[in-house]
Amino acid sequence: MQLPKLKVLAEAGAVREVEVIHDQAAGGWTVQVTYASRHGERREVLERQRGGARVFTTLDAVARALAGLGLTVFRVNATGLAGAVEDPP
Repeated sequence: MQLPKLKVLAEAGAVREVEVIHDQAAGGWTVQVTYASRHGERREVLERQRGGARVFTTLDAVARALAGLGLTVFRVNATGLAGAVEDPP
């Protein structure tokens, strides 16, 4: 899914969840969006214009991009991030 489609879904109120996931192999953060469709819920990765997952360098960049679409709440999954604690105390 690219940003224009996400904007339409956000404006329609169809977005159910946004999860930002640290992707160590890609060296940044990817965004997965769960939204309502005619056939139930679907989950898609935010993509670049030329295909492939869109990778953000910082969480701040993710927050700015999502806020620009009216999506101000998202969940962060930092599993695998260097220095992240696997099991909190």
